[in-house]
Amino acid sequence: MDKGVSIIIPALNEAANLPHVLPRIPQLPEIEEVILVDGASRDGTTEVAQRLLPRIKVVRQDGRGKGNAILCGARAAIGDYFLVLDADGSHTPEEIPLYIEKAREGYDMVKGCRYLKGAGTEDETFDRAIMVRLTDFVANTLWRTNFIDMAYGMFLIHRRKFLSLDIRASYLDVEWEVLIKAKRKGLAIARVAACEAARIYGKSHLTYRHDGWLIFKTVVREWLRGLLSLTRKSKNPADAT
Repeated sequence: MDKGVSIIIPALNEAANLPHVLPRIPQLPEIEEVILVDGASRDGTTEVAQRLLPRIKVVRQDGRGKGNAILCGARAAIGDYFLVLDADGSHTPEEIPLYIEKAREGYDMVKGCRYLKGAGTEDETFDRAIMVRLTDFVANTLWRTNFIDMAYGMFLIHRRKFLSLDIRASYLDVEWEVLIKAKRKGLAIARVAACEAARIYGKSHLTYRHDGWLIFKTVVREWLRGLLSLTRKSKNPADAT
């Protein structure tokens, strides 16, 4: 961790929530910078962030959706690792040291999980719980993996290795694509217990019909790509060496 960790905060109209998030980011020597990726907010999100944290780096998002925001932040970051922290107050900034400690142990990616011992959630509706478990089941069945809580969006990852994954998801399906591609590429992945709070102000950007369909398509698409890659390697053994 020569250059430490960049904290990336995707934000769209989160001015009311930032005062409950930014002051709670721990002052650790490993944290190189805090980056706010603003998705064209209209409520003064950027101005509030700069007032609360004058040293914050503001990046203007060049597209739409959380996946695109993470890509924009990763490209602008200088840390060896970056950690994604939601701006709505649902993620727990006090847990950041747990992720950094796992990175020190040599893991390439550290994923928060709300279903481990000591974890929990205050923000899970019945519909959301069904979607999370169903998509986990489909992904694990297709990929023969044992992922738990792929939906939870707080994670830390090695920046250069993340950029090498060629992430294409623009919206909330990004968490699934990152995990699937990281697993396929052989990244060392650890889990930590995460406590999710309810969004403080405003409404979630998640829509079950739109995002659920995107997530399902992402999981199946990456499975088909993996299958095609294996087929090509079996036909051309020299390519696998």
